Amino acid sequence: MIGAAAVVDGLALALLAVALFSVTIRGLVSGVWLLVVQSLLLALVAATIGVSSGAAHMWAAAILTLAVRAFAVPAVLFRVLTAVALKRETRPLLSSRDALIVGVGLALTAYLAAGRLELTGAFPARQALPVSLALIFIGLLLMATRRKAISQLIGLITIENGIFLAGLIATLGLPLFVEIGIFFDLLVAVGVTAVLTLRINEQFDTMNTDELRRLRG
Repeated sequence: MIGAAAVVDGLALALLAVALFSVTIRGLVSGVWLLVVQSLLLALVAATIGVSSGAAHMWAAAILTLAVRAFAVPAVLFRVLTAVALKRETRPLLSSRDALIVGVGLALTAYLAAGRLELTGAFPARQALPVSLALIFIGLLLMATRRKAISQLIGLITIENGIFLAGLIATLGLPLFVEIGIFFDLLVAVGVTAVLTLRINEQFDTMNTDELRRLRG
């Protein structure tokens, strides 16, 4: 169990590094690939806990993570980016350096907040819970500072990844039918957002949410 906890801690820190890197880049294709990396790391976390605890549903969670988060969701996002010929985030509210500074500050805040939490029956990985909170905070940062709808969707999925990681650690995985429902909801949400994004781009020739807000007036 101790060896597995160390592996999960290492994977969690890698997740944090990937999330922090995502706030510094403007390439949308690169952003989606970083989501793929996050998903692969989450699948490894689930598989490691499955090996350590002997819980079969953790293996199912790992397989679903690969199928939905690492394959289906990125495939939809890549298709949208190809359809709208969009490659980069333009004019984010924060520069790459400032976004990284804020991201590191949010990660430190997550560690301080997690230090006050006491979970009984959780998987003994010290880094995983604060990293899950950091992913949520960093996802919120992406949603607040990016102007393109795809970038904001990447932030939303990062938040969901943090919640999923917390669920894996705190409860050693949710019941299988609940996990299937969560993955289905994620896939539907991404699909609906993709369709709406394509429609909006066709009608208004933009995916900039600031431009769309002006249309309300």
